Amino acid sequence: MEIEREPNGGDEADRASYFIETVIDDHVQAAMRRASEIPPGNPGECSCCGEWSGRLVNDTCAPCRDRYRL
Repeated sequence: MEIEREPNGGDEADRASYFIETVIDDHVQAAMRRASEIPPGNPGECSCCGEWSGRLVNDTCAPCRDRYRL
């Protein structure tokens, strides 16, 4: 979602609203970029603990990734 980046005048409240919208838009875009970097997972058996998990990343479940800092 992209908003118009050119302020179109207006009073102080309009300029403040414009500023707030641009800041929010920047933060949303940054969050979307970070979210796109999350690796996809696959269901299966964890290579560390042997438990079945609905989402394995590099063949490791979330508890093992957290425990062993993988």
